[in-house]
Amino acid sequence: MKIIILLIITFNTFIAQAHKYEAENMLVDHPWMKVMNKNGAGYFKINNTGKADIHLIEVISDSVRNIELHTMVMEDGISKMRPLKEGVVIPGGESVEFKPMGYHLMFFDINKNYDEGELMEVIFKFKNSKNLLVKFKVESNKSSHNHEH
Repeated sequence: MKIIILLIITFNTFIAQAHKYEAENMLVDHPWMKVMNKNGAGYFKINNTGKADIHLIEVISDSVRNIELHTMVMEDGISKMRPLKEGVVIPGGESVEFKPMGYHLMFFDINKNYDEGELMEVIFKFKNSKNLLVKFKVESNKSSHNHEH
């Protein structure tokens, strides 16, 4: 019985850790995405644990024709998506959350059918840091996402 409990604890710890991606002075926490037909939207929180700013300039994937960094803006009382061609800066010691109705990733022309719970690999490219492999979990059935830590 003790072995089974230990295995369950170990497995749950592994699952919890599998949703965080770290490199140098950053941590990408709980990346998830909605997929609608062949397009999708990606969300996550990126923490800059260092003192220098981190500049996310591009996100790429073999599974997607094009991924854009976006934000939402209000124009004449209507919220509209706008691409962030210069990327996003995460100031030293701070975090930026990519969430519905705010910063987010747009995935255009996904070339594989992803089922609920599957992971899509993407690479975050930074202006002043090494690339980071991140896996987004498909959670399309949720209308919103509240992740408790």
